Amino acid sequence: MAALGWTAPSLARSGADTHPQPAPGFDSRGITIRSGLSVYTGHLGDTLDLGTFLGVDAETQVLPLLGLQLGYEGSVNGVKDAHQARLWRHNLAAMATVGPTLGGQWKPFLGAGIGASYLDGTPPANQRQLDTTFVAEVPLSAGLDYRYHGVTAGARATYRLLIGGDLAPGDAGDGDLVTVGLSLGARF
Repeated sequence: MAALGWTAPSLARSGADTHPQPAPGFDSRGITIRSGLSVYTGHLGDTLDLGTFLGVDAETQVLPLLGLQLGYEGSVNGVKDAHQARLWRHNLAAMATVGPTLGGQWKPFLGAGIGASYLDGTPPANQRQLDTTFVAEVPLSAGLDYRYHGVTAGARATYRLLIGGDLAPGDAGDGDLVTVGLSLGARF
């Protein structure tokens, strides 16, 4: 009983000294997973079907309006009128984003960056003259994120200029890539 009486004041004091931690804001580092639809434009769009993508980004806020994202994105698009023919894309990219935080919970943004992609056609796609190659990418993005405590959710559209590479002979390899998707992330 004496020991309990001796520790009770210290327990009460330690409980009064603790303050709840504020929820991580947009200025915190975070990880975001994105997924959605991908479509090629130009002659590539005439050759390839609508596809899907999955990406993961590490994010940090460098300045109040300026963020930086480093990430990986993979996508797959089927070849029109060719059973089992697919074009796989593996991309590493860095993107700077600019946008204000509104009301502490909303963050509209514009982004631009640079990246490199490895485009890999399956053997049936190679028979349709879609070869394996590396290309540079310039992603241009617009989106909106919403933060609830340390969790973020958002939507984003990205237009990717594809530069270089020799995916298909002649003009058949001309085109860029558009992705539209949703994201879910955590800030810590």
